[in-house]
Amino acid sequence: MKVSCHSLFICSYCKRSRTNEAEAGAMPGKIPKLPSEIISDILSRLPVKSLVRFKCVSKTWRSLISHPGFAKEHLKRAKEDTNANHYKIFLSADPHLSIDPEAFFDADDNLLTAQLNFPASYSDQNSYIEILGSCNGLVCGLLHRNPLIYIWNPSTRESRELATPSSRELAIPGSSEDSAFYGFGYDVKLDDYKILKGYISTSTNSSDGSNSETKVEVLTLKGNIWRTIQDLRCGVLLRGCGTSANGVLHWLVLRQENVRSIKYVMVSFDLSEEKFLETVPLPGLTGDDNIWKLELKVLGDWLCLYCYRGGLFCEAWIMKGYSSEVSWTRILRFNIGEPIPGGKFWHRLLWVKKNGNVVYELNGRDVVFYNQNEGTARAFMIYHEMGWFDATVYIESLVSPNNINDGLLPSI
Repeated sequence: MKVSCHSLFICSYCKRSRTNEAEAGAMPGKIPKLPSEIISDILSRLPVKSLVRFKCVSKTWRSLISHPGFAKEHLKRAKEDTNANHYKIFLSADPHLSIDPEAFFDADDNLLTAQLNFPASYSDQNSYIEILGSCNGLVCGLLHRNPLIYIWNPSTRESRELATPSSRELAIPGSSEDSAFYGFGYDVKLDDYKILKGYISTSTNSSDGSNSETKVEVLTLKGNIWRTIQDLRCGVLLRGCGTSANGVLHWLVLRQENVRSIKYVMVSFDLSEEKFLETVPLPGLTGDDNIWKLELKVLGDWLCLYCYRGGLFCEAWIMKGYSSEVSWTRILRFNIGEPIPGGKFWHRLLWVKKNGNVVYELNGRDVVFYNQNEGTARAFMIYHEMGWFDATVYIESLVSPNNINDGLLPSI
C-alpha cells in the first residue's frame, strides 16, 4: 500500500497535537502550531481518501477541506502531479465500480476496484443510468425511466438531484423524433458547472439540419433553474452526449460533402458564451470517413480524437488550440490483432498511460488493458446483472455538487 510522506507527516502532527492536549493540564505552555498556510499547502497535496478522513480531526480542518477554494487548489495540484495517477474509471455496472488503471497494470488487486452506490436507487429492470459527462471529478448521470438527473462525486460520495427540464422533449435524449443532444461541463467565466440539453427539429425539409430549428435549455449548479437559450442555430443535426474540454462541448457529425463523399466535422458549443462555434477540421483520414469509427474522449485536459477502422488499426490524436490555430498530434497507432480480445469488434478508448498502455471498453461488456510494447492484453472480469454498462473516466477531487460558492478560506 502506497502512503505519501505528506500523509505520514499529517498523521504524526495530529497524534502530537492530541498528546499535547492531553498533557496540557500537567505541563502548562503553548501547544506548538504550524502556520495555517503551511498546513493548507500540505493538505492540498494529499489524496481525497485521506482528506475525507482528516475532516474528523477538528471543526477547522473540516471547514477548510470542505471549502470550494481548497477544492480548487487540490484539483489544480492533482492535474499538475505527474508522479501519480489521480484518474479512475467509473462503470455503471451492477454493482457500480470504480477501477484504478494504474493498480491493474501494476497487478495490485488490493487497490484495483472499489464498489460504489449511485445516489438514486432504481429497482425497475428497464431503468438504467446514462452518463452525460464527467468534469473535475463530478459525474453527471441521467436515470432513465423516471427520468432524473444527478450530479455525483464518486470520490466523496456527495450527490445532488437537479431540477427537471421544463420541455418534455428535453427530458429524455432521443425520446422524440427530433435530434436530441446534451452535455455537462465547466463555465470558466462564471466559475460554475452547466448541464446542456437540447434538440434540433427534423420536421423541416432540410435533411442535414442546416435550416432546422434548434432548441436548447441550460442549467447552472448555482441556480438549479433551467432556462432557454434564444436564437440558436446549429447548422447540423446533433445527437448524443457532447465531450467537455476546456469549457467547450464537442460533438462529431457525419456530413455529406457530395454524392460520393461523407466527411466527419466537429461541432463545438462554448459554455461561457453559450453559442456554437465554427466547425473544427479533423486530422486527415485515409479513405472515405464512413469506413471509420470516430469518438471524442478527454485525456487529462486534452481533447482526444479516437479513430478506429474495423479489424485493421486504431489511432488517437489530441487537439490543441481552436479555429485557425487548431493542431492535432497523434499519440498512438497500432494494428488490431489477436492480442486484444474482441479487437475485431467495436471498442472504445477509455485511457492511455504515459508509457503507451491502453484501456479499452469492448461493446459495453468488458474492459481490456492492452500493453502496446509487449503486444499483450488482459481482460478485467466484470460480474454484473445488467449485461452491459456505460463508462467514463473521472479525476479524484473534492469538488462538491452542493457547495460551489467561493469565499475566504478559514484560518487554522
